[in-house]
Amino acid sequence: MWRELRVKCQEVRAVTRTEMPYWHELTHSKFVAAANETEVAVVVVGAVEAHGNHLPLGTDVILPEYLASRVAERTRALVLPPIPFGNSWTFETFEGTVSVKPQTLISLYRDVMESVFRHGFRYIVVINGHGGNYSSLTLAAQEATNNGERVVIIVNWWRDLAEGARRSVIETYDGHAAEDETSEMMHVRPDLVEMSQAVSSRTLHRYTVVSAAYREELYPSAVYGDPRTASPEKGHTIMEQAEEELVTLINELERGQLPIRHEI
Repeated sequence: MWRELRVKCQEVRAVTRTEMPYWHELTHSKFVAAANETEVAVVVVGAVEAHGNHLPLGTDVILPEYLASRVAERTRALVLPPIPFGNSWTFETFEGTVSVKPQTLISLYRDVMESVFRHGFRYIVVINGHGGNYSSLTLAAQEATNNGERVVIIVNWWRDLAEGARRSVIETYDGHAAEDETSEMMHVRPDLVEMSQAVSSRTLHRYTVVSAAYREELYPSAVYGDPRTASPEKGHTIMEQAEEELVTLINELERGQLPIRHEI
């Protein structure tokens, strides 16, 4: 009896998973069938770097990957496995950080984008979870789209999505491992958050200061902001709106509508 029940449960889970179009979980034939149903692919990029003592090193991967999983459940877009490493030069001095040079990232991102386009996709939505990746993503997208009518949409999700929700619930300033990011992690992966270790830190400087010698002075404890007022409820509000905006974007792309508005 228990063996039969276990087999049935496995079958139910298998059905559930095949309904979620993750690129890397499909067989070749199933991929061909799924790709024929959409022109949109989703690429997740993040970073592995210090986020204070209260958030996990993979915060910049975990949050956009969560949003991608929601997209996979609600649209026909095919979601690729995440690229977990990024340009984390600013936090290289903190243990656990893994940083990739911008030149390497440009080549990697470009190759992935071009490979996706070769499969016939017209649109790539990049859900970027880390600010240090943006310039490399932009240059890679320029190269990948230079010789054809293909489109890369780069979504710096912490900045481009859920603006209204953030204004309504966040009490302090945005930053790194701050109230907003901590709230989002408390909603998505509360088991990885250690609020007893959360501290506030903010260094003010009038100009952009770039120096390997002063990285820890610029970002003490790898925190910029005040995570102490974070809550899972705030995180839920932000992630819910971010999800809706992403789904809307992908549905528009499926209809051939770019997120461009002209004002007179």
